[in-house]
Amino acid sequence: MSDNIKFINNLEKLLHEKQSNYGHFDHTSFAMAGMIEKYLTIYNNKEVKVPLKFFGLFMIFLKSWRIMQSKEYKKDSFDDINGYTELLRRLVVDENKAKRS
Repeated sequence: MSDNIKFINNLEKLLHEKQSNYGHFDHTSFAMAGMIEKYLTIYNNKEVKVPLKFFGLFMIFLKSWRIMQSKEYKKDSFDDINGYTELLRRLVVDENKAKRS
């Protein structure tokens, strides 16, 4: 089995495990975007829109920040970035399909 196939299989396993533990990424993205929109709208006294992509990008940034701050290699941080990147990619693909429909 090639390294790429192993990587994809491991990533799919990780994504399934995380979804079982934390819920569906798309639903979480929708909920978080909605909460941030409401907060910023109230705070600014002006309607603010937050794209669904925001949550995934934020989580990638957060994991990257943790890597930058850590003095030790932590494989799970890199696995998490790969996972969030794939979930975000799927979300964007689905958004683009919906726009074309």
